[in-house]
Amino acid sequence: MIKIIAVGKITQKYLETGIQYYLKQIPHKIEIIEIKDEANIQGIDIESERILSKIKPNDSVCLLAIKGKMEDSESFAHFMDHELTYQSGDLVFIIGGSHGVNDLVYERSNSQLSFSKMTFPHQLMRLMLIEQIYRGFMILKGHPYHK
Repeated sequence: MIKIIAVGKITQKYLETGIQYYLKQIPHKIEIIEIKDEANIQGIDIESERILSKIKPNDSVCLLAIKGKMEDSESFAHFMDHELTYQSGDLVFIIGGSHGVNDLVYERSNSQLSFSKMTFPHQLMRLMLIEQIYRGFMILKGHPYHK
């Protein structure tokens, strides 16, 4: 199973529409776990503790982080395929809050992925991640969607 642990709720209807559009097309179960967003920077430890409480010891954890490794869509597809095939736990993606996550979440992550050196709204990042998951499955199937 794929899990997305994201801090905050989707509040924009257009983003929710896009997310639901891709989720319906993905040929794999995806669970989205929303973590309550704390209002200030002191909330990082609380949010991070909530994130870590949702991860099992055998899960493969990929933290979305600006300083993470940048991949193209084909590499991302093969990463997903490898993790879903050879790991015994779930593949878990983490989208932290507006202030990021603490060092414990970085330490628990098995990998860190960056979509860009730019900063994106966290709600938009969720849509972008889900679209890339969909794109990854299409690449693995040899479907021309990703071109």
